[in-house]
Amino acid sequence: MSEQGNVETLIVLQPIAVDTDSPDREGRLVIANGLLVAVLVRLAEPEHDNVGSWFFEVGFGRLQGKKAPTFLSLEDATRWLRRHLKPA
Repeated sequence: MSEQGNVETLIVLQPIAVDTDSPDREGRLVIANGLLVAVLVRLAEPEHDNVGSWFFEVGFGRLQGKKAPTFLSLEDATRWLRRHLKPA
């Protein structure tokens, strides 16, 4: 009997600076079960309505081309990522 559906995806958020050509430079590499799956960037540009929130800059694999909301916290981003990384 397989219990694979009960195993939660291990997500690691590794800090990294991202060259966005703007003040939005604080980033996180999103690593899920050892694979790079996305890059998040914290919004710092004063023109943003939601300064301090996290933007889904790019996704890879199953997350490629996904539209994501802007996340108020890394915890919110992690929950969204886990939902979208679940096997079909």
